[in-house]
This record gives sequence, C-alpha cells and structure tokens, in this order.
Amino acid sequence: MTAVRIVRANQGPIHSLVQGPFPSQSRADRTESGSPELRLPDIAILQNLNQADYDVQIQVLELIRTKRIYTKAAVFTAPKGFCVIIIQDTSDPSLNKHLIDHLFMSHRHDPEAGLVNLETASEWIEDDRSSSSSVVRKSIVPRSMHSVERTFTETDIKNLLRQSKNVTVTAEVECYLQNIVTFLRLHRAVSGGVTPRATHYFNTLIKCLAPLHGLEFVTPSLVDLAARKIYPHRVVLTVPDRERSLQYGSDLGAVRAYLDGMSAEAIVEDVLESVETPL
Repeated sequence: MTAVRIVRANQGPIHSLVQGPFPSQSRADRTESGSPELRLPDIAILQNLNQADYDVQIQVLELIRTKRIYTKAAVFTAPKGFCVIIIQDTSDPSLNKHLIDHLFMSHRHDPEAGLVNLETASEWIEDDRSSSSSVVRKSIVPRSMHSVERTFTETDIKNLLRQSKNVTVTAEVECYLQNIVTFLRLHRAVSGGVTPRATHYFNTLIKCLAPLHGLEFVTPSLVDLAARKIYPHRVVLTVPDRERSLQYGSDLGAVRAYLDGMSAEAIVEDVLESVETPL
C-alpha cells in the first residue's frame, strides 16, 4: 500500500514528513524493539509551500534533488518512486525559482469547474475553509461515473514506463517541439524560465503521454498538451521597462498596454498558435 503524508508547509518544518507508522510497513520495517521505523512516505503532499520560509523551500528542493532529508538525529532516504505534490491556493508569492525548475509539471484547477471527483449526484461538498452559511455547489456528474476505477497499480506504472521508452518520435514532431521551445524563449513577454531542464522534462512527458493515450508514437496534439503542463509554472513574465522591443524604439506606454493582463498560460497558447503544426 502506498504511504501518503500531507503537510501544511507554511505552518511547520518539513521534517514532519518523517513519521510513522505507515500502513505499508511490514515487520521488516520495524526496529529491534518492535516499534515502527520512521521513514519518508511514498507521496508527500505539501500545501501552500509558496508561503513557507525560504529555508523550508530549499529543504524541499534538496529533497527532490537528492531524495534525502536531513534531521538532527539522522538522514532519511526517500523510497523508490518518491513523489512530491505541491498544492497552492494562489501563485503569489512565487516559489523559489530553482525549486520551480525542478517541478516536473503543473496543473491549474479552475474553481468554477467544481470538484467532480469528490462530489456525487446526491451529496454536497464544502471547502474546509468555508463556514456553514457559505454557498456550496452540487455536482451534476452522473453517479455511474463515480464507480469507475481510477487507480494505477505498481504493475501499471511499470508497464507505462516500459512502453514510454519504446515510443517513436518522428523528426517532424521533434522539430515541432524544438520550435515551440525556441518561440517561447524569443517571445517578447518572456524574460526567463525556458530552461534546459524544462526542455528535458518536455521530451520526457510527450513520451509518457503516448502510452496513456494508447499510442506507440507521439502526435502534435500530445506535444501541445505537454507544453501546457510543462511551461505555465516556469515562464517568467518580463516587466515593461525591460521588454526587448524598447531597444528598437517601442513606446513604453504601448508596451505596458501589451503586457497588461498577460499570463504564462496566454503566452503558451500564443506560441502554440504561432508554430506551424506538422501534418
């Protein structure tokens, strides 16, 4: 059984991840005294890490990079397949830029979409921060949809990893991917974030998406989907007085108007519309 630990990163040290016992621990995981051995969980869910201290964010970065966490008493090594999931209410303040670059992918959930995987046709769900007088939403998802199994077994994950290594990427699709990266780097509203690590993750994700969609090759639509997951949390927007077209005589007021309301998601969509899609 997979062990999951949820921590409010802005309310305490990251060392609280090291706890026990976990449901998956067997007798072999116990100390000589018979007490459960402390260890890291298989999945760590960190809430509001962007509101945590700088030192806490650096600890998480080191945990992702080295798969180890250091305490005053010992060094704990993360289990194989260790995964960190960060949940944020808002993107302000931003995470440490190096930590952001090490996050594989991101997903933004629109509050207006509701929580279709938690609500049922006959039940009401309320946010844990809402009061009893708050307005809640009722799901319109048919009950039959909630009976569908949505879990991945360890065997499923191993099979997907094996299949991803055999996925075919044609020269045309590879060129399409590289053009997206180039257009992102040269976009006038971008000042950074399109790193070599991001490109590496971009290549990895397109190969992982193919077997998930029952394909043995990568299509342009999968490249578009991967771009929407890899870059929105990485792209750093430029400020008006540093926008590159000012070097060639652009009006600062016009630049401010252009950048007003610009978002990373909008930049990614602009690039996907600009790059020619291979047939």
